[in-house]
Amino acid sequence: MALQASKIKALFLDLDGVVWHGASPIGDLAATFRKIYALNLLPLVGTNNATQTPEAYCEKFASFGVEMKPEYIFSPAIGSAERFREEFPSNVRIHVLGSDALRDYLRGAGFAVVDENADVVLASLDKRLTYDKLAAAQREVLNGAKFYATNLDNVLLTEAGIRPGGGAVVAALSSCTGVAPIVIGKPEPYMIQIAMRKFGLIAEEILVIGDRYDTDILGGLNAGCASVLVLSGVDNPQTIAKYDRAPDWICADLGAAIDRLGIEKGESA
Repeated sequence: MALQASKIKALFLDLDGVVWHGASPIGDLAATFRKIYALNLLPLVGTNNATQTPEAYCEKFASFGVEMKPEYIFSPAIGSAERFREEFPSNVRIHVLGSDALRDYLRGAGFAVVDENADVVLASLDKRLTYDKLAAAQREVLNGAKFYATNLDNVLLTEAGIRPGGGAVVAALSSCTGVAPIVIGKPEPYMIQIAMRKFGLIAEEILVIGDRYDTDILGGLNAGCASVLVLSGVDNPQTIAKYDRAPDWICADLGAAIDRLGIEKGESA
């Protein structure tokens, strides 16, 4: 999908490496979001991080002077709940190999989160991963539970540097079960499709902005959306040269991408 600025109504923003690095904002976020709202763009968020609730993300945005609404935020936790409602009866039993926040979200969404006799195993980032937790999830998958993963991000960009991501946990479980997971998050288009349905959008009206080709940009391509790679995170022109399809734009950071979008919209008006 070629980027046609005049048609863009919503952004689908990654967080880590695009909006912030850990506790540090990237650029002047308050000014950038003022421009986003001035352009009448819907600032949707699509993150592969399932360890935080939408409300927690809104509080973090507020600490940087940015107003964000929980309903604008899409994560694999939200995507998983939607997927499980579509595919399973209401009494589906879920074993979570992941954070307490992910367990709490699923319980709050009305699901039974269990230690054993599960119908589904959902694997995600677990910063307190232990051998026993991995063994319990292995047991459930080998006993027939359907294996889902929030994402396959092998690394996580933090203020302290690169750390293992949720994909490392997923890979461990896949390795010891011999089962490949069904993936909820990027680069699968599922979260973008949920956003489309929720806000009545079509693919050509959404601009995906991310710092990783293999999740953000590829996710946009898979959904049929235009995309912008920002150079404030993981990838750069050299690291993406191996891919057949390029992002529509490459910009220094989110602020630069919004400035260019504003200019293009003005020229096409």
